[in-house]
Amino acid sequence: MLKTKTAGFAQRDYPTEVGRFYWKPYFGSRSYFVATVSEQSLSLVQEYIKNQ
Repeated sequence: MLKTKTAGFAQRDYPTEVGRFYWKPYFGSRSYFVATVSEQSLSLVQEYIKNQ
Protein backbone atom coordinates (compact mmCIF):
# COMPACT_ATOMS: atom_id res chain seq x y z
CA MET A 1 0.00 0.00 0.00
CA LEU A 2 2.88 2.37 0.80
CA LYS A 3 4.42 1.86 -2.65
CA THR A 4 1.08 2.43 -4.37
CA LYS A 5 0.34 5.64 -2.46
CA THR A 6 3.87 7.01 -2.90
CA ALA A 7 3.79 6.33 -6.65
CA GLY A 8 0.42 8.04 -6.94
CA PHE A 9 1.60 11.13 -5.05
CA ALA A 10 4.77 11.36 -7.16
CA GLN A 11 2.81 11.08 -10.41
CA ARG A 12 0.27 13.64 -9.25
CA ASP A 13 2.70 16.17 -7.78
CA TYR A 14 5.64 15.79 -10.20
CA PRO A 15 4.24 14.59 -13.55
CA THR A 16 6.99 16.15 -15.70
CA GLU A 17 9.88 14.84 -13.60
CA VAL A 18 8.38 11.38 -13.16
CA GLY A 19 7.34 11.14 -16.81
CA ARG A 20 10.96 11.32 -17.95
CA PHE A 21 11.72 8.04 -16.18
CA TYR A 22 8.36 6.23 -16.05
CA TRP A 23 6.46 6.44 -19.32
CA LYS A 24 4.03 3.65 -18.36
CA PRO A 25 1.19 4.32 -15.92
CA TYR A 26 2.90 2.36 -13.15
CA PHE A 27 6.22 2.50 -11.29
CA GLY A 28 6.98 -1.01 -10.21
CA SER A 29 7.08 -4.42 -11.74
CA ARG A 30 7.55 -7.90 -10.33
CA SER A 31 11.05 -8.09 -11.79
CA TYR A 32 12.61 -5.02 -10.16
CA PHE A 33 14.24 -4.81 -6.73
CA VAL A 34 16.04 -1.99 -4.94
CA ALA A 35 17.76 -2.14 -1.57
CA THR A 36 20.26 -0.15 0.41
CA VAL A 37 23.12 -1.33 2.59
CA SER A 38 25.36 0.38 5.05
CA GLU A 39 29.05 0.96 4.44
CA GLN A 40 29.84 -1.76 6.99
CA SER A 41 27.96 -4.47 5.08
CA LEU A 42 28.75 -3.29 1.54
CA SER A 43 31.66 -5.68 1.09
CA LEU A 44 29.51 -8.60 2.28
CA VAL A 45 26.79 -7.77 -0.24
CA GLN A 46 29.33 -7.36 -3.04
CA GLU A 47 30.86 -10.74 -2.23
CA TYR A 48 27.42 -12.37 -2.13
CA ILE A 49 26.49 -10.94 -5.54
CA LYS A 50 29.86 -11.93 -7.00
CA ASN A 51 29.41 -15.54 -5.88
CA GLN A 52 25.87 -16.01 -7.19
